[in-house]
Parts: sequence; C-alpha cells; structure tokens
Amino acid sequence: MDRCVIGKNCVQELLNHAPYRIVSVFTAFGSDDPLIKRLLEEKKPVYEVSRKKLDDLCSSTSHQGYVVETTKRETLSLQDLIDSSKPQSLIVVLDSIFDPQNVGAILRACECFGVDGVIYSKNKGCRITPTVTKTSVGATEIIPLVEVSNLTTTVEKLQKNGYWVISSQISSTASSLYDFTFPNKTVLILGSEGVGVQQILSRKADFHLYIPMLGKIDSLNVSQAAAVFLHQFQYSFSKQT
Repeated sequence: MDRCVIGKNCVQELLNHAPYRIVSVFTAFGSDDPLIKRLLEEKKPVYEVSRKKLDDLCSSTSHQGYVVETTKRETLSLQDLIDSSKPQSLIVVLDSIFDPQNVGAILRACECFGVDGVIYSKNKGCRITPTVTKTSVGATEIIPLVEVSNLTTTVEKLQKNGYWVISSQISSTASSLYDFTFPNKTVLILGSEGVGVQQILSRKADFHLYIPMLGKIDSLNVSQAAAVFLHQFQYSFSKQT
C-alpha cells in the first residue's frame, strides 16, 4: 500500500482533522468497535481482515488492528510556508535524522508546541513512513511539512526572508539555551545523534545553542532535545505577554 496510516490514535487524528483523505479502512475489529463505528458513520469503506493481512498491507506488526489507506498528503512548497508565516514563527529543519521513531517523536513535539512547519530532506533523512506517522500519533497528518532537495539553500532562503537560524549542538562555542533570547522568526536545525548538524549547515547558522545537562549523561535523545528547545521557545514568548 503506497500511503497508509496505522495505529488507533493516528486513525482517530486523521478522522478528526482530515477525514476526506480516508480511502479505505482495514481492521481486525468488527462494527461494534467505537472507532470503526465512527468510521462507518462517516460512510468510510471498512473491511474486516485478519491481522496477518494487516501486517502485509503496511509491512508492520504495530498497526494495533487498524490500517487506513489514504490519499497522498501534499507537502507545502518552501515559498508557501514562508508566505503563510506569522510575525512570531518557528520552523524546524531535520538534518540527517534517519530513525523513524525519532522523526515521529519530533513531529509529535512540533505539533504539540505549535511549530509552523517542519522541513526535511528528500535524500538525507527518514521520509514520512507509516512508522513515523504512528510514532507521531498522527501529527504527520496535521503539521505543515516541506520536503526539499537542498537544506543549505533552504536555510539561506529562510534567512533572506527574515528568519534567524539556530543550530542545536554540543560544542565549546555554543551558548546555553536558557540564556538565549529567541528572535520572532526562528529556524531550529536538529541534527542526527552522533554526527549532529552537518558542518555546512552549522556554519550557516546565526546562533549555536546547547541544553545544559545536570546529570552524568552529557546529551539527550534528539527527540527529547527537540521538545526542550520547542518548550523554551514558547515559554520565552509567553513571559512577554
């Protein structure tokens, strides 16, 4: 199946926010299941099949008994995202993050903290897969997404349009996140664990920030770090109102 959403929570979010994208529903449950009942009330085609069939449809065993075939979700263009930006705007750029669990968790945090859009590379990182969607608890179906070919030129264009770029990293030259005043228009670049943000992108950044650690372990998982950065951005502006 080319495009599907799996997992109970993801299907619920899709039904809540974009029911028009549901093509077919495959499930291990009958019509007495509350979620299936809702889908039937929305006149969606529902097919009760074996769990083995569900495994085959989505190439995964973590579907929780729900697999929904969807229309392809159109991503925004970079210009669309820029044109729709608000005076106070936060955009997240994913650089070479290949773990679908991490990507999904980051997208979940981005949706929870009101990020305006997430940009990812066609070639250097994980794309939006059923596992990403399930881990994101459906955030992939809600948050604006932009797929680009070149992250460096993308960052440069954002800077030309009034955005200030932050690279999250652990280095002796980085400043503490908690001493930083966020610009109204901010781009946050998150890099892969181990390698971090690519040097070419790091050099383009206007600021380099790290999260101070108080324990013996010197870093967070990238999805955990993302949540800390996003919370701090929103918290810093909430104090001003």
